[in-house]
Amino acid sequence: MRNSALKAFWVLLAAVNLTAAEETQDRALAILRDNCLACHSKAASMSGLDLSTRESALKGGQRGPAIVPGRASDSRLYQAVRRTTPLAMPPTKSLAEADIEVLRPWIEAGAPWVQQTASPAPASTWWAFQKPVRPEVPTSGQTWSRNAIDKFVFKKLAENGLKPALPANRPTLLRRLYYDLTGLPPTAEEVRAFVEDPSPDAYSKRVDQLLASPHYGEKWGRHWLDLVRYSDTAGFELDSYIADAWRYRDWVIQSFNNDKPYDRFIREQIAGDEFFPEDPVAQTGTGFFCVGPNRDLFPDQSDINREETLTDFVDTTSSVFLGLTAGCARCHDHKFDPISQRDYYRVQAVFAPFVKTRVPLDRLTSLGFETAENVRELKLREIG
Repeated sequence: MRNSALKAFWVLLAAVNLTAAEETQDRALAILRDNCLACHSKAASMSGLDLSTRESALKGGQRGPAIVPGRASDSRLYQAVRRTTPLAMPPTKSLAEADIEVLRPWIEAGAPWVQQTASPAPASTWWAFQKPVRPEVPTSGQTWSRNAIDKFVFKKLAENGLKPALPANRPTLLRRLYYDLTGLPPTAEEVRAFVEDPSPDAYSKRVDQLLASPHYGEKWGRHWLDLVRYSDTAGFELDSYIADAWRYRDWVIQSFNNDKPYDRFIREQIAGDEFFPEDPVAQTGTGFFCVGPNRDLFPDQSDINREETLTDFVDTTSSVFLGLTAGCARCHDHKFDPISQRDYYRVQAVFAPFVKTRVPLDRLTSLGFETAENVRELKLREIG
């Protein structure tokens, strides 16, 4: 009887110890999930470190193994959260003492990882990484709304206890249309003609007229020029380097006025000389790549100038087409966005083979970029 009771006691004690070990493991994996996997997972893997599995954690990253089973004090993970070395993690805050004291016995116990994978890091909430989802069109505002967009506007107004404004009178409506599409006000004669036009398509005719106006590209092309950091001047001293930058400005305006497809618009800017080598107009978009950091005033710094130019290629391309800045990854992995320094230089490698070439301006004259009277003989334009 005594032996049976003793045996039962040891079985119960083993069960209690097993439960405590499992609890420590679960808490440790939860700490990794909540504090580490945003930067150190299969998706991000900053510094080459993936803490989503035991195997990858033991393997470690660029600094070596993150965990040495049975030796917490020798484990880089524990050193980092304890902040006993220059490598302090998490970077923006110290881990709670209670959490640190969970990781220590867990590592001392051999870092058990019964679940081969810790819960994945939360999906990024950055807007540029979200898959577009077509929302359901509201059913309210049927009589007031003229299109699906109006229904969303009406729904938001109703949610806030507001009513739609009264319809604009014809002069106000025309003025709004002009400012929206061309940025210019209508003349008195144009307002009078619109007010006196009884036809049901009077408004749509004005829309078509303004979309066909050269001022449309001037108004809406300006937004694109802002995105790609265009300017007519580089601050006087360096204006000689952008003497022909206005050609890119006119190319953007013409692209909008000609309803150029967006995919063609992008190709011409990023690699027009590769996609359309026989089309000088297409290469005008690519040529704007040359307008950026320039240290040609110092001939002995040509290597630095080229590196700064390649950096500008990556930074501008990412901010315009990816919806986020990637410049920080030039020096270090991003802390919150999944952009590593390795990825940054992979993108830079795409542009690395570029070589500046020259295109005679008279090739552009016949295409409407410049009148023959203004062509300076033998003047050449650099494009990248």
